[in-house]
Amino acid sequence: MPRISLKSNNRKYSIIIFLVMLLLIFIPIVVSVIVYTFPNLAFGDYLFNNIVYIFFSALILFYFVIARINYYTLKIDSYVIDIKIYRTVFSVFNPKDYIDISHDMFVGFSFFNRSFSFNKTLMIKIKSDSGKTIVKRFNLSFLSEREELRISKILEKIIAKNS
Repeated sequence: MPRISLKSNNRKYSIIIFLVMLLLIFIPIVVSVIVYTFPNLAFGDYLFNNIVYIFFSALILFYFVIARINYYTLKIDSYVIDIKIYRTVFSVFNPKDYIDISHDMFVGFSFFNRSFSFNKTLMIKIKSDSGKTIVKRFNLSFLSEREELRISKILEKIIAKNS
């Protein structure tokens, strides 16, 4: 039996994107303080007239930071598939979604893109002890094509081994 080993995560990339978005959220706050403190600046009128749009865009960015940016850890060895999804902000210690299954329970998988999101969804089919097939979905943020290919190759090896 060939040895199967894969470890993958996007923690560093996810945290960097989170910090950049936080910076973009705080820019409107700093701009509004400057506009109200120094109303006679040359660009003060423009900023004052468009402050609603600036705050609206900051709220949209805040939504993406809170709801859509996740980081994942994926570990596959010769016996177990372990996937954990964490929210970048709130679930630093406790995973939002996780699975730890043996290869015997693994039936199939597929990847599909999420619209209006940075996520790709990994759908895993699991056979329970009672024989029912359960589908579990995991949102993997900022998953590259190369990483998707690596994961697919390993999961296909497991399916071939189970057949």
